[in-house]
Amino acid sequence: MVFSSITFLFFFLPATVGLYALATRQLRNAVLLFASVVFYIWGSGTLVGVLAVSVVVDYGLGFVAGRAAANDDTRLRRIAITLSVVTNLGLLAWFKYATWLIENATDAGLYTGSAPNVVLPIGISFFTFQSMSYTIDVARGRCEHLVNPIDFAVYVTLFPQLIAGPIVRFHEIEPQIRNRRFDMAQVGEGAIRFSHGLAKKLIVADTLAPVADAAFASDDLTMGAAWIGVLAYTMQIYFDFSGYSDMAIGLGRMFGFTIPENFNRPYSAVSITDFWRRWHITLSNWFRDYLYIPLGGSRGSSGAAYRNLMVVFFLTGLWHGANWTFVVWGIYHGSWLLAERRFGLRNLDGSRSPGVRRASTFLIVVVGWVLFRSDSLGDAGSYLVSMVSFDDLGLGLLARTTSTRAVLTLCAAMLVVLVPRNFTTGPFLVTESTRTGDAARAVLMVAVLPFALLLAASGAFSPFLYFQF
Repeated sequence: MVFSSITFLFFFLPATVGLYALATRQLRNAVLLFASVVFYIWGSGTLVGVLAVSVVVDYGLGFVAGRAAANDDTRLRRIAITLSVVTNLGLLAWFKYATWLIENATDAGLYTGSAPNVVLPIGISFFTFQSMSYTIDVARGRCEHLVNPIDFAVYVTLFPQLIAGPIVRFHEIEPQIRNRRFDMAQVGEGAIRFSHGLAKKLIVADTLAPVADAAFASDDLTMGAAWIGVLAYTMQIYFDFSGYSDMAIGLGRMFGFTIPENFNRPYSAVSITDFWRRWHITLSNWFRDYLYIPLGGSRGSSGAAYRNLMVVFFLTGLWHGANWTFVVWGIYHGSWLLAERRFGLRNLDGSRSPGVRRASTFLIVVVGWVLFRSDSLGDAGSYLVSMVSFDDLGLGLLARTTSTRAVLTLCAAMLVVLVPRNFTTGPFLVTESTRTGDAARAVLMVAVLPFALLLAASGAFSPFLYFQF
């Protein structure tokens, strides 16, 4: 079940909101837990057992971590954190990376057996990180452990962000798990934010998907087709993932939760450092707080800081998938970050040559998406060669397969690059109280949302890109 499906939009969501509204304050978490388990089983079936293992282990370790924090017991604190990390990363390693590692070992002549046929549980990269953060936060004394198992299970399994984030760290949401208010004004605000994300996904991302797919599947790309294809993917992945995040934030708002923002106009970044403070913000913050800083961060020598940075981005790439393309993509971004630090080019305020810096950063990001989208490093290399080959400047295959609607959508989507750096549409639609805000909300709910619902009713939607991670 995906947010953009008829089943979710017209059956699951209204039923869940209705039951939640009718439930007493004491039963609301139970309603959410039931809905979240049903939501997950709908897409993953018996693999819900993997989610259950993560929940049960970290719920128990929360008690251990809480005692360690109360008694300032460093040894017990380390045991709790270690067991949580080993359990969650063990699950992640087996289900996400075991087959890939064995295939690489086989190719290297180090293993002669067959690779296991492992089915990847949906959202495992997200819920394992979220569950770990609970034990770590409690062990550090940053917050208290949850006594009620239902409260903790809701924190890990909350269906609005269970499958693809944002990654919510426990200390960010602890008070809301224990106590939050519910009213129809919040439901309305959440519906606006959700509708905005739904439109981004169905109207923009899914329209551009066939263009990107055709380009990356072609064995004979022209230069023009290569650039159109990667620009289509650049817009597709942004509108797809940020659209999901908007929907997750909106759904959370309906039930009284404030889920952290995950995007802040990333294609307006003036450096790669700035980009990573705007793209998938919750993942960047997770790696910063639970890996980069514990490794030593930027304290100590420059060499140690550079090493820590590259470790983080090697793992950031690997987190996205079991493929060398993701690893190289992470190293690619880490290398640019290292170069910006080394030569003083981070410039987060955009005060120096903002146009040139925004254009160059955007180009670097676009080239990186070739690595991210390609099936193999060989395919990525061939695609990059096509982008700089002047033998054929035409559109080739794309000229015959791309619709007028897709062309217009790509042109409109590209305008996001020019939008002011400090303007973010999602929060604007919910909070802006001027006539401009009222008009924008009216257009969204009266014109844009019905069109998106028609697309949903036609079945013309695809799974969210980050479901595969």
